[in-house]
Amino acid sequence: MKRILGLALIATLVSGALDAGERVGDFALIDHQGAIQHMAWYDDHSAVVIMPMTKSQDDAASFKALQETYAEQGVQFFLLNPGLHSDRALVQSEVAALGLDLPVLMDDAQLVTEMLGVSHADQAVLYDPSSFELLYRGPIADMEATLKEALAGENFNVVSVASNGPAIEFANLDAHANLSYEKDIAPIIAENCASCHRDGGIAPFAMDSSIAVQGWSPMIREVVMTKRMPPGQVDNKVGHKMKNEMNLSDDEMQKLVRWVNTGSKVDSDNDPLTALTWPTDKWSLGQPDLIVKVPEQSIPATGVVDYMDIPIDLGLDKDVWIKGSEVVPGNPAVLHHIITTVVPPEGAPDFQQILMDLLASLPAEKAQSIRTTIFAAIASGQEPDIGAIFKEIPDFDIGTLLGSSDPDLGSVAGYAPGNNISLNPPGVGGLLKAGTTLNLQMHYTTSGKETTDSTEIGIYFYDEGEVPSERMSGGVGNAFSIAIPAQAKDHEMELVTLVPEDAELYSLMPHMHFRGKRMKFTAQYPDGSEELLLSVPAYSFNWQLAHELEEPIQIPAGTKIVAAGAFDNSSQNTFNPDANTEINWGEQSWEEMFMGFYTWKNVDQGGSD
Repeated sequence: MKRILGLALIATLVSGALDAGERVGDFALIDHQGAIQHMAWYDDHSAVVIMPMTKSQDDAASFKALQETYAEQGVQFFLLNPGLHSDRALVQSEVAALGLDLPVLMDDAQLVTEMLGVSHADQAVLYDPSSFELLYRGPIADMEATLKEALAGENFNVVSVASNGPAIEFANLDAHANLSYEKDIAPIIAENCASCHRDGGIAPFAMDSSIAVQGWSPMIREVVMTKRMPPGQVDNKVGHKMKNEMNLSDDEMQKLVRWVNTGSKVDSDNDPLTALTWPTDKWSLGQPDLIVKVPEQSIPATGVVDYMDIPIDLGLDKDVWIKGSEVVPGNPAVLHHIITTVVPPEGAPDFQQILMDLLASLPAEKAQSIRTTIFAAIASGQEPDIGAIFKEIPDFDIGTLLGSSDPDLGSVAGYAPGNNISLNPPGVGGLLKAGTTLNLQMHYTTSGKETTDSTEIGIYFYDEGEVPSERMSGGVGNAFSIAIPAQAKDHEMELVTLVPEDAELYSLMPHMHFRGKRMKFTAQYPDGSEELLLSVPAYSFNWQLAHELEEPIQIPAGTKIVAAGAFDNSSQNTFNPDANTEINWGEQSWEEMFMGFYTWKNVDQGGSD
């Protein structure tokens, strides 16, 4: 009886499964190699074919024959793992055993499998990616005739062919048959969404009542199915556990989507969301010891706002040790990011001296070529193209330009959406000397109306006379050699950052611009072994997050952190300002960067940082 009820619920969730014009929604899944596969990216294809993982050599042979015949005709092929297991290495071996080489969509929550109406292991589907109209559901061996008709532009009802393969077991169907808004849905919203989606929050609308959640329920389903929300998701089935992970669990996703699919019903007058309260103090870490007020900035309604470099004297008349800092944006709608540089009283790093020292360390021919480039620019009255220069020196550590060589020097938090607090572990801190200034690189974006921004930075000191025993350090990897071809959908890059001393790794942060697609970080240890640390499969420029490890990782000296990622410079990238031009390194958002930021603490605090 439970099995019959489960299949009946699937039928409800994919109602109208045999009607003409049936449409499936957009969705995104991580594949078995850690890349996000968003179906909207394939609207430039003629058709999409998805088949569940199989142990049938006959089905695999039919699938491979279709792929070899039709892939060049604009048909995209995927395998689907409908929640069978989450072991990526095992999936890879199973695919290889079938003689196949293509992405396997990891549907751990089984929601895509439900949406496609796939209830048996031998049910493949064919749909039109420009309209998401379902064209065929049934055995892969019987699909080709429908595929030919689809490529010929013929219109027809959904073709459904009976399946007799093993039934797919769907988790939690019975438990989710009668979901309660009060007990099942509101707690998920309260825990994962409401802190941003509230009055005064950074989200564009509030989810502070059952009525609001009902009204926004179609969007809730859409952003969960496409993994746009919660923001900053990591691939939590691989790598290390992150302290600030914002992923929904598979069970939470199932509850939300199934509740929406069955009508978003509210079962009680008691609404937990209306009882939520929020801190009234804008400072999450409490009242700061020093508040730095950034001069008010006027932001136009439209157009491009140039980067601003704003120096601020901290007014310190004595040295202080800092344990943390926090940025409170005045207007989150327009403040995109702040990069904060601490400038000690002796001044910022001497870029000219750093460059000269660097040139002296290079082979004579390369050094001469760079000198020629610099002098030619100066002779013509232009600033040297720093990006072009550093393309010639891909191993240059940009971190030497971002701070002092003083190992005691403290750092102050920068800002990006979701990333505005810097708090050291107990006993760890940095020094702000009397006479220190901050240099703020501030980047604003326009919002459609003229406005102002008055941002503040709070700094927290150790008590007078208390000197923290340890210092936090870190590294920055930066690739200046960026050349992304026009319309490139998956342009891959790699960047290596060396950890020079034994260290404890605390956080990793990818940085790209509008075309950034994904990035993952792998540690290559001196003994030749490798370990995946973190995978960010769906990078978003709107959320510049430093991913904090739940437990620091011991990293031996000589370890290389490899950041491997990709850009989407195609028309399918809705954030892309111009898909028809090659993109190079540059500071502006419509240009690109490929960077990894790392915080680590050297084990031997008597050594160099």
